[in-house]
Amino acid sequence: MNKNLLIIVILFSVISNAQEHEYLGFLKLPDSTFISYKVNFTENNGLIKGYSYTDMNGDHETKSSIVGRFNDRKNTLEFREVSTIYTKSDITELDFCYVYFTGKTRKLNGKAAVEGTFKSYYDDLTSCIDGELSLNAADKIEKRTERFERLVAKSNKIADSTKQKIDMNQFMSRFEDNRLKGGEKVNIIWNQDYLKLMIWDPGTVDGDIIKVTLNGKDVLSSYSTVKKQKEIELQLTNDVNTITVTALNEGKEAPNTAKIKLSDGKGETIDLLSSLVVGEEVKLVFYKEKPQVGKN
Repeated sequence: MNKNLLIIVILFSVISNAQEHEYLGFLKLPDSTFISYKVNFTENNGLIKGYSYTDMNGDHETKSSIVGRFNDRKNTLEFREVSTIYTKSDITELDFCYVYFTGKTRKLNGKAAVEGTFKSYYDDLTSCIDGELSLNAADKIEKRTERFERLVAKSNKIADSTKQKIDMNQFMSRFEDNRLKGGEKVNIIWNQDYLKLMIWDPGTVDGDIIKVTLNGKDVLSSYSTVKKQKEIELQLTNDVNTITVTALNEGKEAPNTAKIKLSDGKGETIDLLSSLVVGEEVKLVFYKEKPQVGKN
């Protein structure tokens, strides 16, 4: 067999064996606090690689990279968070606490739940906090949600006023990551100089106008977002760099929304969605190195 053809066949085999999975659920802490948690990962021959999202759409939303293993014979799933990609937490007060999960699932087939315990550790491997983790496949939750909404709508035992209050889409929106409200700041670990910024209107194009600055200097002074992505290549020359997105109007339909995508040109991307009223802004703060912060 031709060597080039053999390489292509091997690569295709490796790619085709990789399976993508998305699970949604909650971390349960010892004081019975529940924190939303989502994982996206690919599994290839038992090896897991992907991302976790903690406190989705909350004040401390954090995205981390994860690695792990799935044992198909023992039906065990293990993964750990290895690095923080971004967080909405105040980075000057935060020490990074990483989840180490060990649990059970029958199959990674979109049907079985994932349940188990987790421990978490600081960078120096001292213990942070322990608890339980319960996850379900995203497509299974969505199907259950749709079925529940249909049952509610058809029921004669539930008052119309109560039906109107039952909004499962609002529950599911908790897991739609990367939504930014006015005044929020995202702290991003970005250890290189290059950044490609892509920005566009993800909904109805209604004349939303934004301003984008990098370290106080205009990148886009008065830009009307459209469906087509606006691509800007930037150099992050400082140790800490700040991009600010400001809403200059709300178009024909409030609020002012902009989809923002960040790329390092090597495959790492961050997707964000700003939702602002006139005069509001969000800040994206890029750190070349992870800040060294001591524990309390």
